[in-house]
Amino acid sequence: MEPRIETHTASEPSAPTRQAPRRITRRTVAVATALALAATLTACSADETDAAAPGGSASPVAIPETSVGIQSQWVLDEINGDDETTTAEIEERFDAAILDQLSATDLQSVFADLRAAAPWTPIGYEGSDVQARVTIEASDVAYDMSVSVTPDGLMDGLLFGESVADRTPAASWDELGEQIEDAPFAASLTLSTVGDADPSVDRRFGSADPMPIGSMFKLWVLGAVVDAVEAGTLSWDDELTIDARVRSLPSGELQDLPDGSTVSVREAAEKMIAISDNTATDALILAVGRDRVEAAMTDMGATAAERNIPFPTTRELFWLLFGAEDLRTLWAGADGDPTARASVLERIPAGVPDLSAAGAVTPAWRDGIEWFATPDDIAAAHAALQERARMDAGAPVREILSANPGLQFDDVWTYVGFKGGSSPGVLAGSWYLEREGAQPVVVSVFAPADDAQTLANPGIAYGWVEDAAALLGAP
Repeated sequence: MEPRIETHTASEPSAPTRQAPRRITRRTVAVATALALAATLTACSADETDAAAPGGSASPVAIPETSVGIQSQWVLDEINGDDETTTAEIEERFDAAILDQLSATDLQSVFADLRAAAPWTPIGYEGSDVQARVTIEASDVAYDMSVSVTPDGLMDGLLFGESVADRTPAASWDELGEQIEDAPFAASLTLSTVGDADPSVDRRFGSADPMPIGSMFKLWVLGAVVDAVEAGTLSWDDELTIDARVRSLPSGELQDLPDGSTVSVREAAEKMIAISDNTATDALILAVGRDRVEAAMTDMGATAAERNIPFPTTRELFWLLFGAEDLRTLWAGADGDPTARASVLERIPAGVPDLSAAGAVTPAWRDGIEWFATPDDIAAAHAALQERARMDAGAPVREILSANPGLQFDDVWTYVGFKGGSSPGVLAGSWYLEREGAQPVVVSVFAPADDAQTLANPGIAYGWVEDAAALLGAP
């Protein structure tokens, strides 16, 4: 897809006590965002649904330190600052594709317009590691700031538009089902009770078939780590080395460490789940072995396990996405043949692919370039991890899974374990929820699409999860 620019004019706010901003030009560069495969669903603040109208008093929300969160915070700091953003700063932050279509001078003008109405407060946030919508509010106007970034963390999309109305929560299960059925993309929402036996499905809207899951595969990697600790071949305090064998692309932080740096198994596992660190993930896969991850996947109840064998690392999947076209073709042609697919992985070069020459990336999950699971597989994985958490070897698991809850839920839910994921054309999330006086439940949402742009607003799908939790927790 070629970059394009759409220009619109938003309404002009009034600012009686200071200079009003000039008409805000809303620009968006629609380039094919190469979504990081391990995108972690970042927290959708409860404050978002309570966002006040311009001039209101909504509480500020925290912007997470994900790839897109860091860039969103930088933009917010710039429009709240006193000094003009320099050309050098813009060139450092924006992808070349956006600067080819929208000059640094244009961006400086947009920032200046917004700076005139400062201070701006973030009152809502939703998104993944690479795509987010931040609702920002001044004294008499509110805007939605949409930001997207490339896998190497540069902005390739920036849009300031009038804040859209919040979605209307579903007030009943029937209404929730209607919203899912009427969504602009295929979707599946499943609620499963976790008891003494295998999780049982309570409600399901949409498909129960295997679907692409993005970074939710990291639940299986965490299970494999616990199994290795239990077997005595690994400990949580062991040091993992960061080098070219495990260095991957964002999301994450560890990819920026120099060769020879070390992190503990515990730290890598925490980053793998909380911020979906891809380099941490690949370091853990190397430490436990690909075969142990495959074994854990099956042991944790995956009925679609054969779709993920051989089990690719994130670095390998990036090469299948962004490398030579023949890699993708060979992988797709070897569907159902683990030996043939293993030979494809052997052809993958060292290091990471050059994203500057990657061009537009279309969804590749139909070619098998993804990890796959059914909703029931994911419920079983959460249940298996909670079982492992009761062992000495799995003592850190509950803390690791609950570090990033993904969404804000009512206080009735006393524990939230979460893992989400996204890739081009893929949005997924899963929550393990506990409350007093009832068995735990797993709520999962899957949204695969042939056109990645239809998933531009993750708040739709994740809002259904909030609705489901509210309906479950209602007295």
